[in-house]
Amino acid sequence: MLAKRLSKLLFKYFSIFLLLLINSCSNSNFYEHKVLIYGTILEFKFYDTDLDQANQAIDQIVNKLNDLNKKFHPWKNSLISQFNKTHQIENCDQDFINIIQTAKYYENLTYSTFNPAIGKLIEIWGFHDDVIKGQVPNEEDINKILLTQPSLNQLLITDNSISSNNFFLKIDLGGMIKGLALDMAKQTYQDIGIKNVLTNFGGNIYAHGKPGKRLWEVAIQNPHNNKLLLAKLKMQPGSAIGTSGDYEKYFIHDHQKYSHLINPKNGQAFSIYSSATVLINPDENDVGIKSDIFSKPLYFSENLKETSKSLQLNNFFITNHENHIIISKSFADEIIWLFNEGDFIVEVI
Repeated sequence: MLAKRLSKLLFKYFSIFLLLLINSCSNSNFYEHKVLIYGTILEFKFYDTDLDQANQAIDQIVNKLNDLNKKFHPWKNSLISQFNKTHQIENCDQDFINIIQTAKYYENLTYSTFNPAIGKLIEIWGFHDDVIKGQVPNEEDINKILLTQPSLNQLLITDNSISSNNFFLKIDLGGMIKGLALDMAKQTYQDIGIKNVLTNFGGNIYAHGKPGKRLWEVAIQNPHNNKLLLAKLKMQPGSAIGTSGDYEKYFIHDHQKYSHLINPKNGQAFSIYSSATVLINPDENDVGIKSDIFSKPLYFSENLKETSKSLQLNNFFITNHENHIIISKSFADEIIWLFNEGDFIVEVI
């Protein structure tokens, strides 16, 4: 049976999106702008911001993301795609090396449940293409890769080069690029002096300041029905939120859904969970990166209490395929549920 191909642009199916602020301020105080980048909508919502400053920030952020794409696209022409073919590249700038080192740090912090070195696994599952191939690889091919234990710790990193002797190692930073983009946006706002803007990059959101006396509000979609809302919450200035799930990029083969999220431990493209959402507090470093990365260990976790404790993560909730929600107590105190009674079973841990 041929696989059913379900390649979807991320911007059509945000797991998290912006709620309109009703009766809070005059619409003239808001300036919204959307940019399509990496096949995903990058959305800005400025409040009480000079138009020239806002556009200056947008231009700088988009230029930085285009530069990231030239360096880190995993299969199109980039420095990383060159490495993935030759396993050695030279003449890397310091920013490139720093990002690789950051990815390595978070791989180790998450005990490799976030692992940017498994690009080969993502490739054989058919997700290294503009159109999802919808192919289920042989277990033998998966195990060949897993036996080499691909890891960024297998890289030889110098001041201007990276190399590796593991030829099954391919780098794919897709699990942190959106979060990295939010942190770059945060720094840009600080440099320019912009006070209040909400930035949404394909469902990863950073709240910079707030709109007047109110807080930014975001809504979270039902992972099983993108037309329905699951919950909403107010975001404190400086916080970030992100979700990983099996409903954006996937294919179905023999009635089984396979997601672009690959488990680094077993090489499989499915989980007992359908989504994992995390909220990162404003007093932490790398709020954007953490909002992107930390949802992956939870999505594949076998013990949510232990995983969240190891990450020092207080605000999260998980959905499974049977309409069951597991949520941390601190997040449950903040969130407002929007689903009908009986649609979901909520467990607070």
